[in-house]
Amino acid sequence: MLNLKEYHRPKDLTEAVALLQRKQPRTVVLSGGTWLVGEAPRDVEAVVDIADLGLNRILVEGNLVRIGAAVTHQQLVESEQLRTSALRVISETAQAMSGLNIRNRATIGGAIVTADAASPLVTALLACDAEVVIAGAKDKTKQADDPSDFWKVLPLAGFLAYRRQILDEGTLITEVRMPLPSPDTRSHYARVARTPRDYPIVCAVAAFAMKDGIAGHVRIAVGGVAATPIRLSRLEFGLEKKRLADWLDREMEAQMALLDPPGDWLGSAEYRKEMARVLVRRAILAVAGAS
Repeated sequence: MLNLKEYHRPKDLTEAVALLQRKQPRTVVLSGGTWLVGEAPRDVEAVVDIADLGLNRILVEGNLVRIGAAVTHQQLVESEQLRTSALRVISETAQAMSGLNIRNRATIGGAIVTADAASPLVTALLACDAEVVIAGAKDKTKQADDPSDFWKVLPLAGFLAYRRQILDEGTLITEVRMPLPSPDTRSHYARVARTPRDYPIVCAVAAFAMKDGIAGHVRIAVGGVAATPIRLSRLEFGLEKKRLADWLDREMEAQMALLDPPGDWLGSAEYRKEMARVLVRRAILAVAGAS
């Protein structure tokens, strides 16, 4: 980072956000640093290290799982809270993100901010109904002195759609949260890559509960077919409270007709669309078979 001039390590969120919201110099968050150091963007002149803000914990409070933005991928892999429920797909996909050395540094907040088309972890978070808690957001409908004006909670899909605008306002992701799945919920991650150890070209996650062949609370996400991973809302709606054996093929065709993935050197648009079809179906049938 050749143009770095300032390093800050604030002790509270208010100070951190104030630093990020300065007009000059160009200031960004430093957490694991795997993207920031690797890319070394030349316009970054100051960093705000969030290591002392207490954002490195995984908590289960009632039916809510709260994951601090500074929790590393390896913490997700090793977390007992995640591995003992349908949320174990988060542990599995965190392991699929990179090798051990990177997992010990990379964070869940960083994975969301820098999410690419086929991020396994972000795909899983979408399928687990994840939300992003943001500090420093401004809601024009509230009074300026309203304490709640400092916070905003967004569905992960909504954040991904507008992340550049949101982050350019000087906001800071503080945690990712999601509902604790019911005991009968199952999940499955499926992928295709050049080799077994490679980053996926296309991936899919399905999560739902089954009773008497009928699916409930259906959540399906796919990566590698758009700029970032996406939820397959049409397919979810089409399978909800229905017998999979009767509806899966019909609803799969309806959903796949809506996909229009870009092609690149890893795979053509046709290849990505066909792999999405195969992997989504595989994930759904794996969950149904395990239920």
